[in-house]
Amino acid sequence: RRVHGIHFLKIQMEDIQITVCGGGNLAHASVACIGHHNPALKINVLTRRPQLWSNSILAHTDKSSWKYKGDLTGKINKVSKYPSEVIPGSKVLLVAGPSHIHSDILRAIEPYVGENTFVGTVYGQGAFDLQARAIFKEKLAKKNITIFALTNVPFICKIIEHGKSINIIGPKDHLYCASYPPEKVDQAANLISLLYYIPTFTIPNFLCITLTPSNQIIHPGRVYSVFKEWDGKTGYDPKDVPRLYDLDEDSAYEIQLLDDEIQAIKHAIVKQFPEIDLSQLMPIKERIIKQYSKQITDKSTLKTVFSTNSGYDILVFPTKKVEDGIVINVESRFFWEDIPFGLCILKNYGDVFGVPMPNTERIIKWHQKFMKVNFLDEDNSLINVELTGAPSKYGFTTKEDLVATSLRKPTPKLQKLNQLNNI
Repeated sequence: RRVHGIHFLKIQMEDIQITVCGGGNLAHASVACIGHHNPALKINVLTRRPQLWSNSILAHTDKSSWKYKGDLTGKINKVSKYPSEVIPGSKVLLVAGPSHIHSDILRAIEPYVGENTFVGTVYGQGAFDLQARAIFKEKLAKKNITIFALTNVPFICKIIEHGKSINIIGPKDHLYCASYPPEKVDQAANLISLLYYIPTFTIPNFLCITLTPSNQIIHPGRVYSVFKEWDGKTGYDPKDVPRLYDLDEDSAYEIQLLDDEIQAIKHAIVKQFPEIDLSQLMPIKERIIKQYSKQITDKSTLKTVFSTNSGYDILVFPTKKVEDGIVINVESRFFWEDIPFGLCILKNYGDVFGVPMPNTERIIKWHQKFMKVNFLDEDNSLINVELTGAPSKYGFTTKEDLVATSLRKPTPKLQKLNQLNNI
């Protein structure tokens, strides 16, 4: 049935328009990859700096497991900073920016989204479903809009020349997709498979994405481990700063502590809502092995799963130069995405479901020292939630609120069984 679904979508996609929303690394690589594999598509780009973009994007793959594909080129139909010029008529809207700007993008495009549109993100961290639910409201149902997201980005990539070229470094072997309504997930996964030409599997619900042990715990745990003695001023010799994913034992330990708290939230949710399938919310070591299996040479420990992963080879910490060396860049996504739109969301889930989060709280408090804003007060209560992606920001404060987009509608057969059980 899945094969027939792909065939049907392929026919339907030959003359449709999509819009990539964003101007960063993922937007560049998405345009190149999607356009290369689907040359008949009309690809628009919504970006703040349209003047920097050419009429195509070139992606180099020679430093990745995709080198056999050669260079990828995606042609662009139209580029604009105005949603009114690139959103109307698009049947697929791909948000390819960091999670802390997802809400801004969704608010900008919402007035122009038409019926039967797929609105999704290539990176689902930050409770994308709750953001979309809060912004689109009843329009989701009235216009039959499908919300979708990937658990992890399709590839690690780096811009060479803005608006023109990109390096694709670490493509995933396969992807995982969730949707709202959950019943549309097969269509969403088939769509992603066709766009990126990466096999995409369905996962049961958005909770498996929102709670996934990805950047939201990897970056904070690693940054804390390497820089925990930093005074906020003194520079480091660049030679003393390791590569981002060349983990030592302490970094692996800190990341594992955060992952353990995610797994505790998972168990609390399943206990309260046994009908919600969170089987795909895997522990971090298992998840990375599953996604990068062919690129990892030593799968024995969490440390080696990172340090021997060729997809992570050349990645470095976001740093900036100071007089006596380099320092971690506290204005980077590692702080402003992974804390307010990562750990703060996890903390909110932990609070609502009664799960202690001492390590998450400790890591948030260390990071907020350098961010000129506090997300936890002295009692470890969330504050300044309007600056975060925490569900409470959108008025979602109950257990039922937090799982609403992950509950499937009962089938007629299940409804009949429930009626019989109640007799």
